[in-house]
Order: sequence, then structure tokens, then C-alpha cells
Amino acid sequence: MSTMFSARKLVLTKEQRRLYASEKLVNFRWICKIAATYSPYILTERESLPENMYEGLAELGQFAELTYSAVPVEFLLKNFATLSQPGFPLDDFRALRDVILVDSVHGSCADLPVHIIYRPSTAQLIVAISGTTSVKHILLDLRALKTRHPSGQGSVHSGFWALFRGIQSPVLAGIRRGIAEHSPRELVLTGHSMGGSVACLLLTELLAHENELLPAHVQITVFGCPRVGDAKFVKYYRSLVALFRERRGAEMLKEYSIKAYNDGVPALPPARLGYRHCSQQPIYAVDGKMYKVPATECEHTLFHVRAATNSEATQWLFPKGGHNYYNGRNVEYLIKRITWLADARPAEEGWETRYTAILRRKKIYIPS
Repeated sequence: MSTMFSARKLVLTKEQRRLYASEKLVNFRWICKIAATYSPYILTERESLPENMYEGLAELGQFAELTYSAVPVEFLLKNFATLSQPGFPLDDFRALRDVILVDSVHGSCADLPVHIIYRPSTAQLIVAISGTTSVKHILLDLRALKTRHPSGQGSVHSGFWALFRGIQSPVLAGIRRGIAEHSPRELVLTGHSMGGSVACLLLTELLAHENELLPAHVQITVFGCPRVGDAKFVKYYRSLVALFRERRGAEMLKEYSIKAYNDGVPALPPARLGYRHCSQQPIYAVDGKMYKVPATECEHTLFHVRAATNSEATQWLFPKGGHNYYNGRNVEYLIKRITWLADARPAEEGWETRYTAILRRKKIYIPS
């Protein structure tokens, strides 16, 4: 038997109804109704990606999520043993265990947070760029007028470009320091939403002007990424990716751009304004599985999926999809608990007791 995910009627469990009723963040499902397009191509099991790839990309998503923290990342990593206990903000962030913070940057434009972290278990130097967290960021998201790229190869979103320019110098310095101190096997750029677009601009800069700096392997993994530039710029971006692979080998640069079911952000800015996606072969995530999208369909936001019926699919926790439910996780879970952590005054002694008291007031069960 098989089922068409996009067409099935949703019957929500009590837990799922409670989850969606508690949403505070905008999930941009409404944008899908006015701006997103469905591809005529039907994805099947033939395009499905291995489960271990899903898990690996989901681990990188934890670094992208971390950038949304209002509590300094230095504090979070220093106190990881406590903060990863059940009920605490990092209780489902296993990828952050034993990592080393190289640098934490706040850009000169709108204080955009960027974390540069070395992950010894995988020998990866990870550059995680924040998505939208402030009114300043929202205003830059909306600044969709194009500006000429310095290469002369097309134009890019002026708001994303301003954010990139604000982090460019300190982030490049942090990458150099991370490579010098840790000799990573792979450099990984990641970000959710707006952060993914800035990551694309950073990769363009690295491939064009910092080629000798880069380690053997390079990866970009972005989640819910909006379009970055026009067709000419995208052609330039893809040519740099192709040249790097030609010189070092096809597997030396991995590119993953993940779009989720009912997330309208990848439909922005609209293609009718001349914008295009950088990634030629994105990935579509729905019901806890990922599918490789054909290059001819890369500008579409939504896809019909015909897959085998199984209990895992029908029990998927986030069946309505949306912008904040990548990697089988709920971004609001982290942000809510980070807010409680900030209320517990983490800079002062006794913050653990105060945080636990907040959990009790919220009637959240804490295992003894």
C-alpha cells in the first residue's frame, strides 16, 4: 500500500492538538497558500534518502538552533552537563557534547549572531548563522530590493547582503583561527531561515577568494532557506561549487538545502521578482523522511509524495509542518526554555535551583 502525503486528511492526536494550540512563533504555513508552488513531479521511495543521512543532517540542525539562544553560547556550552538534563534547554542536543567554542560573533549589522564551533567527534569546524530573532532582522528580511554583487555576476537580496557584510570580517578571522588551532577535516556552514541565506553568501565568498584556506572537505547544510539572488548570481554560485568539485573531487563539497512541508519561507522572495534558489538539488522533508528533489524542480516549495504506509508516518509528531519543525524538532521548545533560563538569572549563583522552580510552576515534570 502507499499514501499521498500532501493529499491525506489530518487526524490529530490530543498531543498534536495541544502542540499546535501552543504555537507562539510564526510558522509561515499561510505563505504557502499565497506564494508557494506545488511541483507536478511526484516524489516516491526512489528519491528517499537513507535514515543515517537524515540523522546526520539533524545533528547539524542542533548547531543552527543554538544560534537562537538569548543566553550567551559560552554559558550554554560551559554548563552543558547540567543544561542537557531532562527539562533543561539542551536536553535533546546530544551533538553539542564535548564541542569547543572557537568564537561567538555578533555582526555589525543588526547584531546577527554567528557561532564558530569545533566538533572533535567528527573533526568538523561548524559555522552556525542565526535566523531572524529581532525587529531589525525582520526589516532586513523585508528589504528585498536587489543590490549588485561585487563579482559583477548578478544581484543579491540587499538585506541578506547587509547582514553578510556585517559578519564577513570577524567570521573569516574565526574560521582561520579554528582551522589553525584544530586542523578540521571538514568546514560546515549551517543556518535556519535567513541564516541559511547568509550561509550561501559566505560560501560564495570562501569559494571565490579563500580557496586555499579551506580544508579538504566543505559542506553547507541549510534549513528553510529563502532565495538569495537572481539567476545570474545563482549561476555564478553554482559555477564556483562546480569548480571546487572539479579541482578536489565531487564528494569534497556537499550541499544540502532542506525544505519542509508547509514551510512558506523557501517561496520567498517570489520567483516572479527574479529571485532563484542557490541549490540546484534541494531536499524535501515531510513526515520524518527526506527526499531528493530533481534539479528541474528546485524552485518549487511543495511536493506530492507517494510513500509506503507505515506506523512511523502516521504517528509523525508534526503532521501540519511549518517553518519551525525541521529535523523532528520544535524550535519553540528551545526558545521557551532559554527564556525561562534567562529569567533564572544564569549569571548569578543558584540559577539551577531557580530554573527548576520555574519548571515546577509551569507544571513540567522533572525526573528525580
